[in-house]
Order: sequence, then structure tokens, then C-alpha cells
Amino acid sequence: MDTSWQGRLKEYLEEMNRAYVDGDVERLGRFFADDHLKRLDYERWLREREQHQARGINPLAVTVQAVPLQTKVIDDDTVDTVLSLHQKLHYKLNDQMHVQENQRVQRVRMKRIEDTWAFLRPWGWYFDNIFGGGRPAGREGEGEGEGEGTPGEVAEGTAAGTPDNPQIPTQNPAGPGVVVPATPTPAEPEAVEVVRLSGYNRARGVAYAEQYWNSYNSAYPKFEVDCTNFVSQCLHAGGIPMTFTGNRGSGWWMRGKNWSYSWSVAHSLYLMMKSGKAPFYAKQVHDPRMLQPGDVICYDFDGDGRWQHNTYVVTKDANGMPLVNAHTTNSRRRYWEYKDSTAYTPKVQYGMFRIMGGQ
Repeated sequence: MDTSWQGRLKEYLEEMNRAYVDGDVERLGRFFADDHLKRLDYERWLREREQHQARGINPLAVTVQAVPLQTKVIDDDTVDTVLSLHQKLHYKLNDQMHVQENQRVQRVRMKRIEDTWAFLRPWGWYFDNIFGGGRPAGREGEGEGEGEGTPGEVAEGTAAGTPDNPQIPTQNPAGPGVVVPATPTPAEPEAVEVVRLSGYNRARGVAYAEQYWNSYNSAYPKFEVDCTNFVSQCLHAGGIPMTFTGNRGSGWWMRGKNWSYSWSVAHSLYLMMKSGKAPFYAKQVHDPRMLQPGDVICYDFDGDGRWQHNTYVVTKDANGMPLVNAHTTNSRRRYWEYKDSTAYTPKVQYGMFRIMGGQ
């Protein structure tokens, strides 16, 4: 039996994958150091499970790749490690197969307690975000409503390893990752047909969102909180023209190392969408089923009027509900409601916009 912290971490990932499929989340409580941490983790799992049940989905398989980016041994009984995690959830909905993907950076602190290791922080879920550059850990989408949007380095890494030989490296951060397979993964469905409106090619916007959901176009700067920058790029790829003013507080534009707030800041993009004016000529709707691939959803997680996150609709599920791609916590074909996010609160407000593109 592997009694190292690496072995304990691998065991947690394996149990987490099983919990996704069989719904037994009680098994995860033993990995946390106290009851408060157990409760926080359990509440996140309940939200995830309730969302699955409300949608009527049947989880079939989960795979995860984990690559250590940095490890710090604090003392003989405490260790900090930063992981790059890439998860795929395969599920069935109304006889259609779907795949949701998420990639994120997770900071983990573990402590030896008697003869085992336990987490000293809430496991931030696959859908949380750790800011780089010395900024504190924050919830998904948090921080984008403030400031100008500053480019920053984004931790990147590729996972290796095989299902037959999963392992977590102890020394070399660039070494093999861990791959924890579940059942054989089913085929992914084709995206639904997109509708082209005059002046806006939705198919091109969706193709861009699919190409760059987990990578970065070198033609644009990278941001520590990148969701609005990503959505702006998708809209521009679909043919929405920039409106350059040279004033960061007006228009919608990106020029070299300068850009408008509306290009990179979630709240500013929401206000421009809400106005219904150029360049998007967006129309707000209140039923997610009215959205089509190429449309945009804005999120005010706290319900306080400050919009913190944006996503881009790329397809719809078998119930006619939108699935979105996003950056910051890089996500592909994620369910639009974001109840699986650590940023989610019962006060959440959604801004759903049809992009009319000059029609």
C-alpha cells in the first residue's frame, strides 16, 4: 500500500472519478482534515449531482490527467503542490452522447495525520481558478469585474502517461501525469447546425471557440482572468468588426498592447451587450433555449450587479439547452448554468444575449 502523499492524491482522484459515475460522494469525506472541509466539498458535489439530475443526464465515464507544476515540501508532515488538471466527463442525455471537458490549475496542501495524508484546504473542484503572479486564490470568474484586465502568464503543461501505468511524478514536474480511466469512452456527437445571420458567421465563431478553448492564440495577449478576452476573440472570429476609438472606456477593440475595457473586462462587455448597440446589436433573452451557437452568456454570480464572467455558446444538448466554451477555468461544452462552479451562489443572475451582428 502506497502511504506517500502522492499515493493519497492519486487515490482521491480515482475515488472522485468513481463518485461521478455512481453518485456515492460520501466516500470522499475521509480525505479531508476536518468536518468543515468535508462539508464544503460535499456541498459542491451536491450542486453537481442536482444539476445532473435536473438535466436527466447519465454519467458514463470520467478521465483525468494530472501534471504537477510545482511542489514545495514545507516540513516532514506538510506539502504544497500545484497541479494542472484536465478532466473529461462522458455522459448520455436522451440517447445522445456528450463530452464535457475542463482544464484548470489546482493548488493542494496536504498534511500527514497519523498514518495517512489529508487535505488542509477545500479541494477547489475542477472548475475553480488559482491566479498566478502572487495573487491570492480566488473563485472562478472573480477579479474580472475589477481593473483593466492585465495580461499574465498562464500555467500550461501537457499530461503524459497511460491508463495501464498511472503515476504522479515526485521530482520532475515535466514527467508523466496520472490518467485515471473509468468505463470505455463513447463517441462524441457532432455539434448542432449553426445559423448564420447577416454580418455574423456563427460557424466561424464556434470553430474558433472549439480550436482555442484550451489554448491561446499568439495574436492576442493572455490574461490571468481570460474569459472575456476569449469571448471577444470568438465574436471577432465570427466577423464582428472592432470599433476602435483609442479610448479604453469606449468602443470594442484590441490593438497590440492596448485594448478597450469592453474587450477584456466582463462587466464592461455585459454593458455593451445590454445596450443593444454596435458592434453586436445584441438582443437580451430570458429563456436559455432561445440561445444559439455563437451567442453569449454573462454571469453575475453574487447577484450584486457586478458581472464577473462570460461564456460563448458552441452547441446545445438533447434538451435544447446551451453548452458553452470558456477560459480562465478552460471549459468545453460545459452546461450553461455553472452550478458546478465554486463561484456559484443562489443569487446568481444570467445575462443571455442573441448576437444579431448588424441584422
